[in-house]
Formats: sequence, structure tokens, C-alpha cells
Amino acid sequence: MNPSNKVAIVTGAASGLGRAVAEALLAAGSRVVLFDRDAVGGARVAAAAGEAALFVPVDVTSEDQVQSGIDQALTR
Repeated sequence: MNPSNKVAIVTGAASGLGRAVAEALLAAGSRVVLFDRDAVGGARVAAAAGEAALFVPVDVTSEDQVQSGIDQALTR
């Protein structure tokens, strides 16, 4: 799979494995939508990534929040 010029949603993207996956995708040329409950950490990761990343505060246990995050990604 070639992630270049693709869009990916990564959950838990503010730290740990989620952040590592997001950073790897960004390095490979993807645009990444970062989902996490940690608003401060998620915003920090997005700011470091620049225009290729969008942070959306999402609790993935909430279907409404997940749908809202997807809608924001599609709008952008």
C-alpha cells in the first residue's frame, strides 16, 4: 500500500502508538485526521505536523463524536 496522497483517520493520535502511526503516515505523504480525547496533546501533534494534519477531539466510544469527526474531515 502506498499511503502517499491518501487521507487517514488515526485514533489515539495524541500519544503512544497512535501518534507513531500518524507520524509515519505523515512522513509517507499522507494527510492525517487525528482523533483523541486529549485536546492539548492532539493539538500539539497537529501543530507540529502542519497543514497535512487536522486534529479533532473525539471520544471513539461516542458514535456521535466519531461521526462529527468524520464530517469535519470530509468538509476540510
